[in-house]
Amino acid sequence: MNIVGILLITIAVLAGIDVVMYLVLSVADRHWEKRFEKEEDENDDSDERGI
Repeated sequence: MNIVGILLITIAVLAGIDVVMYLVLSVADRHWEKRFEKEEDENDDSDERGI
């Protein structure tokens, strides 16, 4: 294989890793956002009761 082929494969692999990391981080961000909103709602309830 020549150097151009190796470079193209390397770029394709790095682009694939980038896409996978983007998907994983977006799912994790949604998960943490929902969890934070749930904890925030629980804290708001306790504040309204004066505890």
